[in-house]
Amino acid sequence: MTGTANLTNRTIVFSEIPPGHPAKRAIEQALRSVVAGFPAEWRISIVCSRTGPWWVLRVEGPGFEWMTVLAEPAAQTSSEMTGRLLAALRAARRLS
Repeated sequence: MTGTANLTNRTIVFSEIPPGHPAKRAIEQALRSVVAGFPAEWRISIVCSRTGPWWVLRVEGPGFEWMTVLAEPAAQTSSEMTGRLLAALRAARRLS
């Protein structure tokens, strides 16, 4: 069947969240679940500053490229991060 590969989802997560962070697994899984219903390959990157409290969240997929800075630890939660991603997907008209 032609195009079958485009109907499957592959999500790659690169995360610098420290292994001992209590919400590491929940954050990564929550972000992965947001894009799980979309076809093709999606890349999620979480880069953590080594000198300050901020993180950068970047998500890329077919026709979608977005990033945000999470400047405060209060924003570095699964609900806050998925909320921002969902809002960005809606703004890009990837969700209704």
